[in-house]
Amino acid sequence: MPVLLRAKAHGLVVTGKNLHYEGSLTLGRDIIEAAGFYPLEKVEVYNVTNGARFTTYVIPGRPGEVVLNGAAARLGEVGDVIIVAAYECVANPASHIATIAIFEGNKLKEVRKISLSDMY
Repeated sequence: MPVLLRAKAHGLVVTGKNLHYEGSLTLGRDIIEAAGFYPLEKVEVYNVTNGARFTTYVIPGRPGEVVLNGAAARLGEVGDVIIVAAYECVANPASHIATIAIFEGNKLKEVRKISLSDMY
């Protein structure tokens, strides 16, 4: 089965770092809901500012919060722009729909639903 994008938050800005936390990425519940992530879900993080990429999991935080925890705190700085993406194995790609949440300053700007048919 192919692995396709399921949910993406684009344009998030890192609001904090906590090197001595056990690990993960704290996202505001508003961000989690808008993008369609699940707490404890495995995600890929792409740091647009410095090019770093890493895998972690999501934990809920306060509205607008984006905090790099544990080892991930070494991969970004407060103010960096990041993209967070979750993927899933899909049995029927033709009917798959992904959620793309676009943020500016950690405020939701737009939510798009895209399918493979939108790509052709």
